[in-house]
Amino acid sequence: MPREKKKKEEVDAVIYEPKKKKPSVKEEKNYSDKEIVLEQTSQTKPYFFPRLIAYIIDILLVSLVCSGVLFLIPKNENYQKYMKEYEQIQADFISENITYEEYFNKSVDVIYDIDYNNVISMILEILFIILYFVVFQFYNKGQTFGKRLMKLRVVSVKEKELTLNQMVYRALIINSIFINLLILASLLFLGRSYYYYASASLQFLAGGIVLVTLFMILFRKDGRGLHDVVAGTKVIQEN
Repeated sequence: MPREKKKKEEVDAVIYEPKKKKPSVKEEKNYSDKEIVLEQTSQTKPYFFPRLIAYIIDILLVSLVCSGVLFLIPKNENYQKYMKEYEQIQADFISENITYEEYFNKSVDVIYDIDYNNVISMILEILFIILYFVVFQFYNKGQTFGKRLMKLRVVSVKEKELTLNQMVYRALIINSIFINLLILASLLFLGRSYYYYASASLQFLAGGIVLVTLFMILFRKDGRGLHDVVAGTKVIQEN
């Protein structure tokens, strides 16, 4: 009799055991997204050297394509003339035929003329950088050719997948698109008097951004540079 009673209690426990609530489709999706984000953010921080090599490869590719396109465009005779004039000014200064003040004043005018006659090249360079580092990298799931060779990938820190906005924010900073656009705007709208100073200041700012980003990549535990912090991204090392 006690055995039958014990068996009956076990059967009742099985019958009346409360059923676990099955997660909804939305809950399953949210859980899956969290797993993906955790998996992405827990990847190994890549060494600095592979990132540097990848960046050099990408810059060389963009420069090669840009040079190839510019080679097909007829040369600007004025650009060549101003380049020779600038070379002559430098030679005169080195040989001490002109003072530093004369060298500076002449250089300011000639540099403006050189850059103004080189606007097409500047626009094409910005365009190719956007196409490669923003559009191509976005549709290639966070990889450029350089990153693929070095087994690197850009991922989002908080989102499931990279967004186009994140790639734009990164490129504006790390690829100096924002600075180059400002230099182009100052060339077209500020005129000869202020262009040299505006261009020099912007280039100095670009150098400062590069240095800050470099130190952040080297010394932050997650290896995120200024561009990654702004865009909410990070670079991971794939196996």
